[in-house]
Amino acid sequence: MIILKNKWWVLTMIISMVIFFSACSEENLEPGIPTFVSLDQVTFSTNPSQGTPLQNISDAWVFANGVTIGVFEMPVKVPILVSGKGELRIEPGIKLNGIATTRVNNPFWEPIVIDNFNFISDSIIEVDLHSTYRQSTIFAWIENFEEIPLSLDTAALGGKAAITRTTEGAISGNYSGIIHLDGQHKTFEAATFGAYSLPVDGRPVLLEMHYKNTTPFSVGIIAENLSQVIKKEIIVLYPQQDWNKIYINLTDKLRESFDARTFKVLIRSYIDADDEQHTIHLDNLKLMHR
Repeated sequence: MIILKNKWWVLTMIISMVIFFSACSEENLEPGIPTFVSLDQVTFSTNPSQGTPLQNISDAWVFANGVTIGVFEMPVKVPILVSGKGELRIEPGIKLNGIATTRVNNPFWEPIVIDNFNFISDSIIEVDLHSTYRQSTIFAWIENFEEIPLSLDTAALGGKAAITRTTEGAISGNYSGIIHLDGQHKTFEAATFGAYSLPVDGRPVLLEMHYKNTTPFSVGIIAENLSQVIKKEIIVLYPQQDWNKIYINLTDKLRESFDARTFKVLIRSYIDADDEQHTIHLDNLKLMHR
């Protein structure tokens, strides 16, 4: 069970749940003829230093003239009781930690703002949505497996399995990372070679990643200070047949570790039976904060 202690994330998710469900209720619509704004998907682009543009944008947080309309899972036609020229604002949303009840507007993405949107009652208006990372986003670490040496260290932590590159089924680029677990290699444990200074004051910190796996694995952090090194698990990711994009919230565990000087990303897995064979594929890992 994931306990979210950070006030920013908790407040955002409480608001999202309230307006998500209220947006679906006809009782909350005032009398009138709405404009229907059709939202299909949000496209995304990056520059070469920001890694892959592939995202998993599930929701649209919709605002009209500064008023919250609701949180909607796309594709959707959003009824808005506004007519004439006004501001339409869309903030791309995600399922934090892959959980449908923890919907948040991603704080690292630019909102889509149309200042002079023409709201036309009793009409369906299609809106093309495109976003990028905010200029204030800091990428502490990116691993896309396109270059060697890899930035994940398996030797220092005592695991038996290694992570290597493969061209088979890469979701983007030419390579992805692959981990083989079997009777001779039952454990995998890797951490970033780099140790990073990350915010511990509640500012959002996310780890983006693509993965597919036949056995569970966990993602966490290693908190380091002058006297000790502490491993903290954040989430367990269960088998996925196809590539999945997830946004892992590191904020709460970092806040617990306010006395740590630096942090590493930690990935672990193990199997029990000697006759089992499993694989874990990873790609497009991005550690970001502001």
